Amino acid sequence: MSARGWFRTVAGMVASAAVLNAAWVYSDGTARVRVGPWMREDGTMMREAAQRALTVPAALAIAGVLAGLLLLVWRPRWGFGITLAAMIAYGAAGGPSLALVVPGIFASVGLVRRVPLSRAWPWFLGLPLALWSGWWDAPALGLTDWQLGWALASATTWMLAPTALVALGMARRRTVRAEQEEAVRRAAYEERLRVVRDIHDIVGHSLSMISLQSAVALRVLDADPAQARTSLEAIRSSSKESLAELRAALGVFREEDSMPPAGQPDPSVAREASGAPLAPTPTLASLGALVDEVRAGGVDVALAPVPAAAGISAATQAAAYRIVQESLTNAVRHAPGRRVRVALTRHPDALGVRIADDGRPAGDVVEGGGLTGMRQRAEALGGSLSAGPTAEGFVVEGWLPFQPGGGAS
Repeated sequence: MSARGWFRTVAGMVASAAVLNAAWVYSDGTARVRVGPWMREDGTMMREAAQRALTVPAALAIAGVLAGLLLLVWRPRWGFGITLAAMIAYGAAGGPSLALVVPGIFASVGLVRRVPLSRAWPWFLGLPLALWSGWWDAPALGLTDWQLGWALASATTWMLAPTALVALGMARRRTVRAEQEEAVRRAAYEERLRVVRDIHDIVGHSLSMISLQSAVALRVLDADPAQARTSLEAIRSSSKESLAELRAALGVFREEDSMPPAGQPDPSVAREASGAPLAPTPTLASLGALVDEVRAGGVDVALAPVPAAAGISAATQAAAYRIVQESLTNAVRHAPGRRVRVALTRHPDALGVRIADDGRPAGDVVEGGGLTGMRQRAEALGGSLSAGPTAEGFVVEGWLPFQPGGGAS
């Protein structure tokens, strides 16, 4: 328990002991509602109030209240039950009922802090019983005294009002905490989804290029060894770059699972210092190398002049790169030997991406993980993406908003 919690517990015990003891000492044993008498019959104040000694039953009852308040820290229900029983014993021994309001407040608040209100409220039904215990020595158990109903209603209200405020405050904090946890879970899910999309694009493109280059190498192995060597070098370069990109994509999870203890160096810093290859975030400037890689495999790809990246956010540039990458991968897989045209157009508030090939789908287009991933990338930026056959072939068009002045990183 925190220091603040211990302070509340000790304060409740001290306040309850002081009030119960003072109420007993300065009551005459017959005033069940008020503490006194303090006034003479003519209305003037007494210099000294009548005092009575603390009896053994009263002392034991006060000790029981303190023990119950302390036990609330570890066993809330047991602590509240002991406190409630001790309050009943105090009232039955002749203590003023209104003095029980103070320990009742601390006990109720302590219970609701540790037990959900839905399970704590039945225990509060015993509070009126504790207040009523001061009338048990009266005729008809005090049921004929009009003060009983007023005392029970007012004192119970005083005890439960702070409890209700604390319960509302805790419910609000729980709601805020749940919203924060949900936001964290949603952010983690979106990050994992982003990594899955990256892995899909990286692996899919890499394997397609390796398959394409290996086919070229096998075809020209005897006739043109130099071209075969070029294809093999392209395979090596493509696999190396893909491994670096995979390492960067999966590094998020490795660093989450192996956070360094306090005072020890971050493993990511050590990796950077060791010279291990780390793939940078793809930008518009990377599109030329991407297209050249596909061209090296014998695919006819035309890339229109790429607009300047200044003022386009890094997220928009990365999304544009991945959309072009996945579209080229699909063209290699499903429209081999066809011409592919890639064009990016800069608008005042968005980047337009268009990839078209002159192939014709053999049947209906079924949207797989690649097309879904491209659409999710565009929608994550507040944009849109469409893909499907047209009169000129299969066309992918994306609209990727960006914030002017956001800069590229």
